[in-house]
Amino acid sequence: MPAHPRVPDPAEGPLQAFAYDLRKLGHGNVSVAWIARHPDTKVSRATLYAALSGTRLPRVETVSTLLRWWVGIPLLEAERLDERFLESPWAWMWRVRDGERRQMAELWRTRYGQLEREINFERESRPRAASVTITVPLEQQRFIDELRDAIRNTGHEHDLWLLFGALGSRVERYLAGDAIPTDDTCELVAQCLAQALPLEAGVLRLRLMRSAVVARAARTRERRIARRSKTSST
Repeated sequence: MPAHPRVPDPAEGPLQAFAYDLRKLGHGNVSVAWIARHPDTKVSRATLYAALSGTRLPRVETVSTLLRWWVGIPLLEAERLDERFLESPWAWMWRVRDGERRQMAELWRTRYGQLEREINFERESRPRAASVTITVPLEQQRFIDELRDAIRNTGHEHDLWLLFGALGSRVERYLAGDAIPTDDTCELVAQCLAQALPLEAGVLRLRLMRSAVVARAARTRERRIARRSKTSST
């Protein structure tokens, strides 16, 4: 992702308008590069810049990270809470001491939620590719085994909520083969695991991310093969 992505045109649609206004919000504040280097940031620099391009809907963790530094004042936040048991992407909002800034953060969160619902509605309205059923690919099973082994080594395989808090339900889906985590979620999962394992979160994150990338590619491959087979048989 280039350090200076194309300035989105707000007239092109709500996604571009959101990205355009988000860029304006950042003017005069700390830079994206500075945010990406901060120890609290769990989103990559490229992902942060991508949120300002208006080419696709950014993840909630990405938008929340930018807003935390451009609306809130992290260095002046109130005492930290155990964020594992809160809606973590927006937990910082309840630590903002200034009422006006907290209200602004709420407005941005509401706007993002509306944009997300609008874009998801448009996606659902488009003609979908042929529905196919596939078994869990070998590559995804390797990811599941790696995640399950890490959890088992913590001794909490039967009480995931102790490890992951609000992430527990998502981790259950990963273990069942129903979903594969994004890079951002791999980061969160690794942080939780690192609290109970003699491994650095960065090491765990890279392992999970690499395995998840391969697993996603395998599922795409298997769906493509299944659709071709379904088309040729009709």
